[in-house]
Amino acid sequence: MTSRGLMTGRFQPFHSGHLALAKQILEECDELIIVIGSAQFNFIDKDPFTAGERALMIHEALKEAKVNLSKCYIIPVANDENNARWIAYLRSIAPPFDVLYSGNDFVKHLALSQDRNITVKSPRFAKEEEYNGTNIRRLMLAGGQWKRLVPPAVAKVLEQVNGIKRMRVLAGSNSNPQRW
Repeated sequence: MTSRGLMTGRFQPFHSGHLALAKQILEECDELIIVIGSAQFNFIDKDPFTAGERALMIHEALKEAKVNLSKCYIIPVANDENNARWIAYLRSIAPPFDVLYSGNDFVKHLALSQDRNITVKSPRFAKEEEYNGTNIRRLMLAGGQWKRLVPPAVAKVLEQVNGIKRMRVLAGSNSNPQRW
């Protein structure tokens, strides 16, 4: 039987910590499911990139790292506002999975309270303070050293979509829904 590990995130952007987790999962499971959460959000401060752009970042980073893409699923998922049915919602959208990887205590609680057949594992986090989307977006806006925190393929995608300019426009825009 094929074991599948699932990781979730907004991946705004996909960074080297995410890549390390993907590799960890593939060391422990036969296949990897990457769920792009909050897929409906884009072009806002907290979520500047589209689900399609995030899927491209992930695909290109995995390919660059020579990860066997035939063992990977990348699935954008819109948020479900009802936390009580979160695991059932994931199970209806993603291929069957055995293990959920999360360092978030709330996610762990939801998973274990909703599905007794699931195994929840905490990832080995590398440089958690540096490798997080909020920090990377802040560095991007400030002209800081963000490229060292993402795989080169992700930096290339961000340049192709003019991500820094978009983020600067969003940060200064009165039309940004998060500023209303």
